[in-house]
Amino acid sequence: MKRFKGIISLVFIVLLMCTAPVLAAPTVNLDGRQLSFEVPPTIENGGTLVPLRAIFEAMGATVTWDQTTYCATAAKGDTTVVLNIGSTVPTVNGHIKQLDVPAKIVNGRTLAPLRFVGEAFGGTVHWDPNTQLISMLSAPGSEPAAQTKVHFIDVGQADCIYIQMPDNNDVLIDGGNVEDGPAVVRYLKSQGVDDIELIIATHPHEDHIGGLPAVMDAFKVEKIIDSGRIHTTSFYRTYLAKVKAEGAIYEENNKQTVNWGNIVLKIFTGDKTWQEINNESVICQLDTGEIEFLFMGDAEILAESLLPVAIRSDVLKVGHHGSDTSTGVGFLSRVAPKTAIISVGNDNVYGHPSPQTLSTIQAVGATIYRTDLNGNIIISTDGKTYAVSTAKNLPVPIAQLVTPEPMPPAQSRGLYMGSSKSDKFHYPNCSSGQTISLANRIWFASEAEAIAMGYVPCKVCKP
Repeated sequence: MKRFKGIISLVFIVLLMCTAPVLAAPTVNLDGRQLSFEVPPTIENGGTLVPLRAIFEAMGATVTWDQTTYCATAAKGDTTVVLNIGSTVPTVNGHIKQLDVPAKIVNGRTLAPLRFVGEAFGGTVHWDPNTQLISMLSAPGSEPAAQTKVHFIDVGQADCIYIQMPDNNDVLIDGGNVEDGPAVVRYLKSQGVDDIELIIATHPHEDHIGGLPAVMDAFKVEKIIDSGRIHTTSFYRTYLAKVKAEGAIYEENNKQTVNWGNIVLKIFTGDKTWQEINNESVICQLDTGEIEFLFMGDAEILAESLLPVAIRSDVLKVGHHGSDTSTGVGFLSRVAPKTAIISVGNDNVYGHPSPQTLSTIQAVGATIYRTDLNGNIIISTDGKTYAVSTAKNLPVPIAQLVTPEPMPPAQSRGLYMGSSKSDKFHYPNCSSGQTISLANRIWFASEAEAIAMGYVPCKVCKP
């Protein structure tokens, strides 16, 4: 009987444990504003760990992540914070701070002790264990710098880029395939989007415009710019009908400039008609001050060759999902990107990105991020520096380097190429032009210059 009572008591204790209330994840308020996180704060061994990057960026700091050393560095004003995963001795301006528990990675996000994160830049922290509320106050007079965030949304083998600017100004470049539309809408709503100031549809292929009708159904759109290229597909007809029904201002690309305060979006295309639809892509550059982003759509090497010589950009959205028909050596030498983003689907049937393209990008020293490997990619900038965060902290595999064809010196390049042994001039990537030896190549700045020198257009590339 005693044994039976003991079993009953044990069962009762287990039931009490199973039905005990589970505390919700702590809530974090910064300067009275509730923050949201992809990975919530957690309590471990009596200590509270909070998302480091999200809170630091909300405070106006710029955060960078070194995948090789598992080290996070945050900077704001004259304060620099360095924190290594697994270490209990981070530094603030070189001075060691002791932690009770080390920072750790949870679902691809760095979580660090609450008090260290809240006080690293001079703020204060209050923790209410009864309400599970974390209240943080920024240091007096430390107004966060206005941030622009460029989101490269993972839509598989497609393109979708959301530009989130100060004062609730929102731009969307492409919208993925039809099936991606609802996911794009959910993502935009999760970022607090209530309307969209500008949609750019780079060109009329489904993997760029397919999801845009769902976006136009969900949000009021003020302005729409596209290439003006008409297509015969049902996807294009649906897109065009939604554009007309939206009532937004509509323009074809024509080298426009759009301003939001000190932020400028420059469109470089609109004065050339191409047979290849990919080359009709709207190409534009976002200038946030000292940091520039270049968005290439699916533009190929021919279209690249007509872009301005002065097109240097810190961040390049690689054209055509990393295909070998885009991202030529000469183009890359002019852009000189530090960071390259490839929007591409996992195990796609096209073999994108091309190993040759990866090697060409790596050869200029750019760091590559890919949506198939890194998921959603967000680049935050205050116009002076920028930081990259990804949904998955996965390194990009290093492709075997392929030595690209040497380029002639910059002063000997132009928009068109000819040979000292013939009277034809070509686009730089023309198959006939590629047979011209480097020693015999002649470069022209314009069609008029080539014709004035007695050259005639090539019948293959038809410049």
